[in-house]
Amino acid sequence: MALLLACLLAAAGAPSAERHPAMSGDQLRRLFEAGNYRQVQAESQTAVAAAPQDPAGHYWLARSAYELGSFDLAMHAAEDACRLSPENSDYQLWLGRAYGRKAEIESSFFLARKTRHAFETAVKLDGTNITARRDLAEYYIEAPWFLGGSKDKARQQVQAISGIDPLEGMLALAQLFRGLDQPDLAQQQYESLLEKRPSGVHFYLEALDFFEHQRDALGMVRVLDRAHEVAANDPRLLYYRAVSRVIGGLQLTLAEEELKQFLLQYPGNSESVTQGDGREWLGSVYENEGNWTAAVEQYRMAVQLEPYRKRFRKSLEHAEKELKKQAN
Repeated sequence: MALLLACLLAAAGAPSAERHPAMSGDQLRRLFEAGNYRQVQAESQTAVAAAPQDPAGHYWLARSAYELGSFDLAMHAAEDACRLSPENSDYQLWLGRAYGRKAEIESSFFLARKTRHAFETAVKLDGTNITARRDLAEYYIEAPWFLGGSKDKARQQVQAISGIDPLEGMLALAQLFRGLDQPDLAQQQYESLLEKRPSGVHFYLEALDFFEHQRDALGMVRVLDRAHEVAANDPRLLYYRAVSRVIGGLQLTLAEEELKQFLLQYPGNSESVTQGDGREWLGSVYENEGNWTAAVEQYRMAVQLEPYRKRFRKSLEHAEKELKKQAN
């Protein structure tokens, strides 16, 4: 009996001895940067359970949940991170982004005000946080006056960014012109910026995003040629190369291959292009080829990945109507 009891106690203790230790904030960051968002979410939840007073676990839970479209979880986790580390500017930035996405989905004035407060707090905590200033400027441009919107305040943020980093200031000014619906001025700003041949790929990616929205295939090609000098192996350039082909109506087979390669290589990120974006453009390739069944499949996957994206739903609805027409 004593031997049996000892064996049972040993067996009961085995799982805890082999339990996977909670990851540190640096380990979670590396996983996140590799695009393993689901694993980061699971590991962050383990880290939070093991050390609920460590803000890093809450922060990475917020970041991973945001990428996975779980905005309620992202919002609450970011709130916990900010409560535990109220002086951290990045935590406030991502709290603002979580509030902002929820405000957009729910058309909530209450959450919109909380969005502005979080961004303003992030900037107050660290005046050199350019990303926070960019997000705050974007809020000021887009929000109505009764929610704190102000074009003058947006310009002040752009000026502050220019004082920190002139190239980043040019990028912020281009964003300001976009928000003010002045695409000609935005294009001039992007072209002046790229003439300086900045070393960061994000400068080129933002310019590519602008030309994509302008449906300017030649503009995209010009930027891509410059971008390849800086980051030839960045899979996001595959995405934009494919998009330029689709917009130009040329080499759709090659565009299909590039988009599939992009989807395999890049996990997507809310700060750049996403898997949903790739699926939508792949659907557009099939739409241009008249393959409505394949187009519906890709648009449906885009909606599943990011159900809050109205553009994806419109593309899906259009393709489903065309598919029904074919069936009749």
